[in-house]
Amino acid sequence: MQTVMARVRAVGLASALAIASLGLAGAAPAAAAGPWVITVGSGIFPYTSLNRFYPNDITVHPGDTVRFKWAGFHTVTFNPPPTLSLLDFAFFGTPTASNSLDHPNTFVNGTPTPPDPTVVNPPPPPPFDLAIGEDLPAGTYHFQCQLHQFMKGVIRVKKGSLPATNGQNQTLADAQIASDQAKAVKLDNRLIKESAHSQGEALAGAGDKVTELFNFYPSFPSNITVRAGDELTFTTRDLHEPHTVTFGTEPAGGPFAAVFPSGTGNPKAYDGTSDLNSGFLFARSQYNYWNLKDSILSAAVPRTQFSVTFTTPGLYPFYCALHGGQHAAGQFNGMSGNILVLPGEGDGGDGGAHS
Repeated sequence: MQTVMARVRAVGLASALAIASLGLAGAAPAAAAGPWVITVGSGIFPYTSLNRFYPNDITVHPGDTVRFKWAGFHTVTFNPPPTLSLLDFAFFGTPTASNSLDHPNTFVNGTPTPPDPTVVNPPPPPPFDLAIGEDLPAGTYHFQCQLHQFMKGVIRVKKGSLPATNGQNQTLADAQIASDQAKAVKLDNRLIKESAHSQGEALAGAGDKVTELFNFYPSFPSNITVRAGDELTFTTRDLHEPHTVTFGTEPAGGPFAAVFPSGTGNPKAYDGTSDLNSGFLFARSQYNYWNLKDSILSAAVPRTQFSVTFTTPGLYPFYCALHGGQHAAGQFNGMSGNILVLPGEGDGGDGGAHS
């Protein structure tokens, strides 16, 4: 699973100004100026993704071109075959997919070109241009992101006058982005405050049907604090992507190797000296949407919680193997945090281990 790109910690347009522009759309002449532009995803402060198409509903003419501009790792998929899984759509390639919607049932699957790992600060990937067939019947054509289960949109095809120009659509898209950004900031602030008072519980990712927060709560630089001998339970509230709770070395083989629990550490009595990986934390709805039953990950068990009991006081760094990592100097970056384990109650303050 590719790491979502870091975002700039700033809300773009002021929400009030953007929302005020919602009433500008009017009837457009029959002649369409192209291409029509849809931005695929968005984001704000680091490790926050907005999983929506902007706009997610446009009307075009037969023969037009719709340009999908990438702002995150997503797919643009029409008529997905039921036998393919997320791995086919997003990672292993779909050579039979078309980039032209010529018939109502044409399979289309666009994905961003992976960046060149040798290039520092690579440019955004080229957009995905979808040709609308000149003979495509008038109607409503649904598309979706195969990675994010709530990320859907429609293209309406008709002849004659259209309800909006591309410029008016972009005004609406900007307003929606600003609104979603404001909601993301509000949700993040609320979770930071709520998690500061949590005992024995932590979040491994969170969000709603649009916002995805790649963060642990309590969030860095704050420590998650527990006492030796007490159980700490991580729960994911992210319905877009899986996460892991990983201590020590990342499982060999890349992110997909972390799908199953691994490491020699004992989660029921963990002393912090061994590798320990929770495996993917994700919901049943995600398993079904990704069609994992028809993939090499079919044995993955959907679960949203992972519990670990620490035996020894200390400070233990951890991270998500999908959205975090370890610097060469041994420090963690991305989706990561620290767990501060205090001496257990009644141990006389000597830091004795609890079993």
